[in-house]
Amino acid sequence: MSKKKWESMSLRQRIVWLTCGAVFGIGLLLVLFVNLIAPIFITHEIGSPDTEILINTVDASGNPITILAETPGPAGYTIWHDPGFIRADPLFVIRILSVVGLILITAAGIFAARAIAKESLKPVALVSDTARQISVHNLDQRLNYQGESDEIKTLADSFDRMLGRLQLNFEDQSEFISNLAHELRTPLTSLRMNLEVLNSNPQAKLEDYQTFSAIAGRSITRLEHLVEDLLLLAKAEKEIDRRPVVLGVLFEDILEELALIAEKENIDLKMSGDLELTVSADAVLLHRALANLIENGLYYNHPGGFVEVSAQKTEHQVIIEVQDSGIGISKDQLAHIFERFYRAETRVINHDGKGLGLAITAHIVALHNGRIEVKSEVGKGSVFTIFLGLP
Repeated sequence: MSKKKWESMSLRQRIVWLTCGAVFGIGLLLVLFVNLIAPIFITHEIGSPDTEILINTVDASGNPITILAETPGPAGYTIWHDPGFIRADPLFVIRILSVVGLILITAAGIFAARAIAKESLKPVALVSDTARQISVHNLDQRLNYQGESDEIKTLADSFDRMLGRLQLNFEDQSEFISNLAHELRTPLTSLRMNLEVLNSNPQAKLEDYQTFSAIAGRSITRLEHLVEDLLLLAKAEKEIDRRPVVLGVLFEDILEELALIAEKENIDLKMSGDLELTVSADAVLLHRALANLIENGLYYNHPGGFVEVSAQKTEHQVIIEVQDSGIGISKDQLAHIFERFYRAETRVINHDGKGLGLAITAHIVALHNGRIEVKSEVGKGSVFTIFLGLP
């Protein structure tokens, strides 16, 4: 049987073929064994078949004569008391019976294999029927297989866990699309409203057009940033450009970039630790990740507070910490801060974030095969810790 034809068979057909093959193989081995061992026992225990011999005797008158006589074989040679088999070759009979027995055993094996396959695959059919009824509209449905703790139950439980992940992903996708639509609608609505006001005013002056131009520029910039963030979240690990990055130089660039915001918010920016450390990373992406954390530390802080970025090395990894003296994050919110479009409930009103900053940071860290952790206490500040492998 060709491999292609075998792979095209159903599971039930494969089980039947394998079972029948096993039965036939065992029967064939038994037949060979019987036919190989039978001659030994028949020769030694039963004897030879009928033979013709010369016998010296006398006739009715008493004269000596020699006659050809047939000596009958042992009684064991008479098979079934059938005249056609009387004094037949017993080995020939054994071979015939072996072939007949092999055919009967194989036929019985086929029927038994079909019955066994049908019964064994009943749970699989049940799981398949239930799974066929599940669609995107009822992902909350589960198989809930209650059979024995065997391979079928393991498969059913794994399928239920997969459905749970799919349901969560679909819910996240739905929420993501809703949030994205909201983020896109806000600047577009602003553009449309200002354009309608401008068009409805026949007395519009140059200053009005300049005002509209400035608003349109801000809205377009916001849309551009949103698209860039979404493209960054879609970036795969194979797309990053890893090169040696000196952390001290990277920290200095970020702090210099955010110096004006720090001055405006009256926040002290500091860096410490082993600033000569080098990591293998995409400099642009790592810059973005750390800038997001430091910028959040500036906006969600108290006047006179601080934001400090530091680096240290352990035996197996590099640890980067961003610590701030800000307002902190509640325990309920900590579990969600790395979700896309999530905004923590705060009293800060001077920061128009999109809720993508920390999600982007977590994604960038994951692209570098690292991990990020956060500890925070309301009213005392937060510490974000990034763990990266050594180059």
